[in-house]
Amino acid sequence: MSIRLPFAATALALALLAGCGQKEEAAAPAEQVAVATASASSTLSAQVSAFRANDLKALLAAALPPAQLDKLRAEWDAERQQPLSEEERLEFAENWGKLTAPDGIDRIMAEVEPQLAQMKPQMAGLIAMGQGVATMTIAQSTELTEEQKAQATQFMNGLGAWASKTDFTDPALLRQSLTALAEGLRATGIKTLDDARALSFDELLVRVGQAMGGFKQALAVYGFSLDEMADSVKTELVSENGNSARVRVSYALFGTPLSFESDMERVDGRWYGKDMLEQIRKEEAEAAAGAGAEAEASTGS
Repeated sequence: MSIRLPFAATALALALLAGCGQKEEAAAPAEQVAVATASASSTLSAQVSAFRANDLKALLAAALPPAQLDKLRAEWDAERQQPLSEEERLEFAENWGKLTAPDGIDRIMAEVEPQLAQMKPQMAGLIAMGQGVATMTIAQSTELTEEQKAQATQFMNGLGAWASKTDFTDPALLRQSLTALAEGLRATGIKTLDDARALSFDELLVRVGQAMGGFKQALAVYGFSLDEMADSVKTELVSENGNSARVRVSYALFGTPLSFESDMERVDGRWYGKDMLEQIRKEEAEAAAGAGAEAEASTGS
């Protein structure tokens, strides 16, 4: 698992409460029991609550089978053992360090303000074009069902309406947003790539959560509150048959009520998203087939 995966989580709005170590390990069995006894509907509600609380560890525990979570930990531990190149260190410093430096925001604003002025007359067209491309991509997708396409299109329409009314070229708003993001990154205490690699997986989740708080604030500057969206979420069990269930999720996007239905599957007493489980099984089957082909080739040679 690349270092980019945990830090990319900040851009996907995931987070977690501070704290790690022995105290966390002692609490884990109780958390597992709570998840195991949850219904399909309350499982989704728990994921939303964890996201709202910036608790990435709880979010992953509710969303992923234990084996998958262990796999992520193992992949991160393996990544930590790989030597770092100076190029990787410099790249990290250029991106993370530039934003968190004492004069970082001033330097960035000096670079981008002239570009903002140039982009201002073009923004409306760029937003419309981006929304059109996204909508067309959804419509042409061969992986989404018709229902999923309708849901995704609804979301994109809401997002497009917000974007069309937001002045992304306003220097004052950009400065506020970058400042919030920088404060979130500074809160992690991470200054170098070596700092990040020194963290265990659970410790890294804590730091990603702290950064996520800054990311949320950075979006809120432009009127996009992920926390308000999370607060509006309601889940309702539509049907349940053995180890299969369907849950309706309702939420508000910029004041517009939206909803979708999610298929859930119960495995070892716990409910998970059916699509996610199918993807995991597909990847495992492909990995097994690849390993079998390698073994066969090795035997044949």
